[in-house]
Order: sequence, then structure tokens, then C-alpha cells
Amino acid sequence: MRLLGTVHVSIAGSLVEREPTRWEKLKRSLGASLDLSTNQMKVELEATAVIDGVKRAISRLGVNNAITLVIDETVIFQDTQGKTDDLGDLTVAMAEHASVFGRGFKELRFAAEHVEGNLHLVIETRARTIHKAEEPAAIISVGGRLKALEPRPGESPDDYRARVEPLTKDTVAFETARLQFQTFVTRLEEALSTTMPQARVEEVKAEARLVKTSPRDLTKRPDTVRDPAHPAYDPFLMYYPSPMGTLLDVMLISSFMHALHPPHMFITNPAGHSLGSVQDVKDEPERLADDHEPDRGGSDEADRGDEGGYQETADEGGGSDDGGGGFDDGGGFDSFD
Repeated sequence: MRLLGTVHVSIAGSLVEREPTRWEKLKRSLGASLDLSTNQMKVELEATAVIDGVKRAISRLGVNNAITLVIDETVIFQDTQGKTDDLGDLTVAMAEHASVFGRGFKELRFAAEHVEGNLHLVIETRARTIHKAEEPAAIISVGGRLKALEPRPGESPDDYRARVEPLTKDTVAFETARLQFQTFVTRLEEALSTTMPQARVEEVKAEARLVKTSPRDLTKRPDTVRDPAHPAYDPFLMYYPSPMGTLLDVMLISSFMHALHPPHMFITNPAGHSLGSVQDVKDEPERLADDHEPDRGGSDEADRGDEGGYQETADEGGGSDDGGGGFDDGGGFDSFD
């Protein structure tokens, strides 16, 4: 089960104008008026202000475990020691680079993690000063997993299946986790609205999802969509890629098809398009067929990201607190390029 939440932060800005061509310069010299507007927006953002606003918001929710901070492809902070209370260390690292990034930046990525009840959460902020006019200046993505369903170190697929399969029968626990996650995302939106009063903060989605793949995908490494605006984006996989994720989805879909009252969650294809809710699929099993047309009206963001030039690439490492290198610091919001 993949818990996915998205909060958009929009800040007033100005439209970016492109450079005129030589012909346009000539026409302008002759008195012609030119329309040089683009579909991009520029906002005046300071890296310190963004980090401070988000940090104060997540601190109100009890989040104090930073993972990484990258600004314009420069790693400002990376937790390589597995510390669980290091937001202060991130603040110190940011202050040491304030002279470089204090006045502006192109792209900023800040990730933290949090354990709340039986949930393991990753909260990632991606911000840009120049972005598409229809996109927000910052996207805060929340990815979550149930701790009991996470693979243990050295656990084989067979051992994992034997341990987890009994847990898949407890539909009440899954529904409780979904509601707990939705509450967290709502609290995050409210906290951001308080700490960033100059911005418009909007919760876009907070949902539970299963991803339906074909049997051959069980032997593949998990692919990670790196564009936070894409419907299949899952920040949890950016820092904790799991080889058991696809196996778990298969187990849960199979279990829920036999449940009297399945939990309220969506089933999607790997591209993030909804095949319907679990109940929809239970009522119409043909929705799981490989040639079935996805239900574009299901998942809250089922149609976002199709026009973005996003990338799906294998994440070969984990950017977790144990010092892995899974954090992708080489690209941007792919849909903005």
C-alpha cells in the first residue's frame, strides 16, 4: 500500500518574457508592439525563506529528522550518520551557505522523514523560482508506508511473503492507516498556511494506492518517476526504494478482492492512471486486464503529468539516513524543462 499526498504552494510572480528574434527587434524599432510572453512564471524566492517556512511547519507536526537538502545541484546537507533529530544540523549547514544561496536559487529540494504511529513518512519539498504558469512554485510531496509491511534487512521474498500475508487480511488496519495519513496531510497544509502566509497553500490529494503490474514486473527493479508533478510520483521510493513493493501490491490486491468490506483506496497502473477503487475492481475484475482503458476519473491526480517529458528511471540506491545515494540531484522538475 502506497500512501501519497501532495500540497501545492503558489506564490505571486511575474510572467517571463523571451528574448525577441532579430526580425522582431527590427519590427519593434519600426514601432510595432510585440508579445514576448511565455508560459513560465518567475517568483522572488529566497532559499532560506522556503526552508524556514517548511521547517517550522513540519516541526509543528513533530517532524525533526532531516534526510537531505540540495540547492542547485549542490548538496548542502545529507544525513549519513542516521541521526533522528537533526533539523538543527540542517539549519546550521544552510547558514554556512547563506551567502551563496540566500538571495535566490533555481531549484531546491528538501526532504525529511517521520514516524507517526504505524506510519513511516517521507516529506519532500521541491521548489523552483521559474516554473510553468499553471504549476505551483513549490510542491510538497508526502509518501508513506506501514512500518509492519516494510521489508526487513536480509529478508528474502519468500520470508517476506510468509510474514506479511497474514497482515493483508486486516482491512480495518489499512483503512485506519489511510485515515491517519489523510489527517497528517491536512495538518501539514494547515501548518504551511500558518508559516508561509504570503503563499496560497492547497492540499491536492491524500490517498492510498495499489499499483497493478504484470507478473513479469515482479522480477524487475522498481522504477522511480522523478517528476513531482507526475501522477505516479512517490517520494518514498526516492529515498527508500523497495524490491518488495510490487510483490506487496500483488498480495494486497489479491487479498482485497476477497474482502467483504475492502479499504477505500485506488488501484492504478504504473503510470499513475486509475483503474478504479478497490471496490470498483472487485465489482468489475476486468478492470485489471492489461488492455483495460484506465479510469481517468478515479485517483485525484490521475491525469496530471502527461505533457511533462517526465522520466522513469531505475533508482539504484536509497538516499536514506544510512548514507545511501538514491537522491537524484541531477535533474529538475522534469516537466519544467
